[in-house]
Amino acid sequence: MSTAERPLRSEQTSSSLRAQSDPPPLQGGLHGLVIDHLGRQIASGELAAGQQILPEEVGGRLNVSRTVVREALRDLQAKGMVLPRPKTGTRVLGVESWNLLDEQVIGWRVRTSARQQQLRELMDLRSAVEVAAVRGSCRSATPEDVGRLTACCDSMAVALQHDDLHAFTEADIEFHTVLLLASGNLVFRRFIAPFAAVLRARDDLDLLPAPVQSSVVESHRELADAIAAGRPDRAVPVARGLIDHARAEMGLAP
Repeated sequence: MSTAERPLRSEQTSSSLRAQSDPPPLQGGLHGLVIDHLGRQIASGELAAGQQILPEEVGGRLNVSRTVVREALRDLQAKGMVLPRPKTGTRVLGVESWNLLDEQVIGWRVRTSARQQQLRELMDLRSAVEVAAVRGSCRSATPEDVGRLTACCDSMAVALQHDDLHAFTEADIEFHTVLLLASGNLVFRRFIAPFAAVLRARDDLDLLPAPVQSSVVESHRELADAIAAGRPDRAVPVARGLIDHARAEMGLAP
């Protein structure tokens, strides 16, 4: 039987599924666990493109109902990872069909051999979008936006003082979220979640240096100040420098 025709088989039990903690299980009980389990198998290639997924086998192996499995498969279908068809059942789709900007898909892919490709592609996207967002923010940012950017810098500084990389990451995410919102470009809001997923993956995968250099916080402050002054000529080089720094942390070429 070929890979494309082979139904889902695995020796993992329900207890071993719950024991997996990298990445941590999603919220949502058994439904979330089944999505996470199947999503990681698809992303890693353990479930290859064209392979059939049988809800009754998944349900029996993981000790969950077929209803829970079918709900999970509907969610994976929405992410472009599987497709149900009459007579042939639900089969895995190739990566070209996946929603590669989905937060969960990003989280699954960065834990596979495709990690560097995933990070490189998303950093290329971030470079293009964020530089444009910085220019827009220099035109459109309100005093409230600038205040939020400054508050994020303060939070990053406090996190570094306490050697709290998780808190630093969350403050960093908030800074770049405000940046996209302040640009005035509604389309850029679509990139908030995937960019946040990349920054969280950097933390989860221990790609942040320990300790983080204080100069990183100062660069964020410099960027906020340039936006407040409406100076894209100052802001854009700083933004590019921060992106290049993030690339280096991830082991990517500028």
